[in-house]
Amino acid sequence: MPGALGIMERIEFEGKVLHDKKGTIEHEISKLKFNMQENTMVHNSYMREKRQLEFIRQGDIEGVRKSTDEPMQGPVGILAKEPFQSRKYVAVCAMAVYARAAIDGGVLSDDAFAAGDSWAMKIDEATSEEEIDQYGAEMPVFFAQMVKDQNLRNKKEQGNRLVEQCKKYVFQHMHEKISVRGIAEALYVNPDYLSDLFSKKVGMTIKQYISQEKVNLSKNLLIYSPYDCKSIANYLGFSSQSHFGKVFREHTGMTPNEYRIRYAKDVF
Repeated sequence: MPGALGIMERIEFEGKVLHDKKGTIEHEISKLKFNMQENTMVHNSYMREKRQLEFIRQGDIEGVRKSTDEPMQGPVGILAKEPFQSRKYVAVCAMAVYARAAIDGGVLSDDAFAAGDSWAMKIDEATSEEEIDQYGAEMPVFFAQMVKDQNLRNKKEQGNRLVEQCKKYVFQHMHEKISVRGIAEALYVNPDYLSDLFSKKVGMTIKQYISQEKVNLSKNLLIYSPYDCKSIANYLGFSSQSHFGKVFREHTGMTPNEYRIRYAKDVF
């Protein structure tokens, strides 16, 4: 079976190539470690790098700046024979790690990778080590800012969703007595937090919104239904007819009966 033999020979050959490459790499590693020991050189602190990446994941810009300003414990890694090209490679490697830390922090991968591509191009076009050093200081801050901005967007969207859920709850329970605590319990949030959020987003309190919506519905009932004011008050969950009349007057400047007479005279 010459075909099978040929395949086996090729596998053995490729295996030997991989083995030789592995041996070469291991040899280079040994040389580098020996040179570092001879020259009392140490790699930069891994803990410093971990702190910096964690600050990026948290979107903590001040923390990133502090970790970046920490003194280096050793020389910059050597990734190429030509020193300037090596510095570029190191910067690109750092950028790739920063981008992935940003993704861990909640940034969309497409956005992080697109930003990384942009930084890679800037690094490639750099013409001095000073420029590379500047990028090295700016990149972690940039990716931390991406995380911070994403967190703010998420918080805003979450707030908008809560407000819409609150409005939906009011709409679905118009025929009941509605309380802020009851809404908060249904939405699994703190009542004070929900109240503050709603006021900021809508410009009125939840209680004011409930009254407004109940009055709007009562207007339609006064115009288009034969129900008397007492029935409408009961139907919309007001504690009494007088309470309904008071709230209605606060919103419209007239009593329910006055409103019906003015706007429903052609209906009945």
